[in-house]
Amino acid sequence: MELSGKWKIAEAELGGKKLPSSGFDKMVLEMDGNSYQLHEEKIIDSGLLQAIPGSSPAAMTITSLFGPNQGKTFYCIYQFEGNDLIICYNLGGDTLPESFRTVEQTLLYLVRYKRIDG
Repeated sequence: MELSGKWKIAEAELGGKKLPSSGFDKMVLEMDGNSYQLHEEKIIDSGLLQAIPGSSPAAMTITSLFGPNQGKTFYCIYQFEGNDLIICYNLGGDTLPESFRTVEQTLLYLVRYKRIDG
């Protein structure tokens, strides 16, 4: 399985708390080999993806070039579970998350995406 494609958020949590699905039900994440765009009727965020070689689990950095996070770089780990893509982002630091879970009073953001392009 690969990251490239269109993905819809199925569920998400931030800092140990589940987020209501109504907050992201119109969002679509589109990724190719080295870039991403987050759409919500129009592009609201876009930037670059860079794999971190030799990481286990698989890891990457995400650098926003457009949108509310412009100029910021986030570290994340990811895995596939069946046809789902699970990404855990560290929105508050420059280290990789240690696991696929969030903890209260942190900016760890865990998202389960469903592929929507076949």
